[in-house]
Amino acid sequence: MKRSETNKLNEIIESDLPNIKKLAQAFGWVTSRNIEHAEHEIELARAIGDQEAVLRGQIKMKTMKYDRSLFEDCYQRVTRRRAWDE
Repeated sequence: MKRSETNKLNEIIESDLPNIKKLAQAFGWVTSRNIEHAEHEIELARAIGDQEAVLRGQIKMKTMKYDRSLFEDCYQRVTRRRAWDE
């Protein structure tokens, strides 16, 4: 993780929010960054014609999106609120 990314994560963790909200924001921020990175990898793989890398990137991205939906469901059951708005 880049220094600026670590700083952003530290800002979330050191905020005055309740721990459950910190967890949701940190998880949401990290996974959204990873999804964005996977999208860029897919674009690059498509540009160079590497279909195997495209498939790997799509699997990675869809897995992270699924993980986010699982977290969102658990968070909502526990808090009766959404973890983040999308």
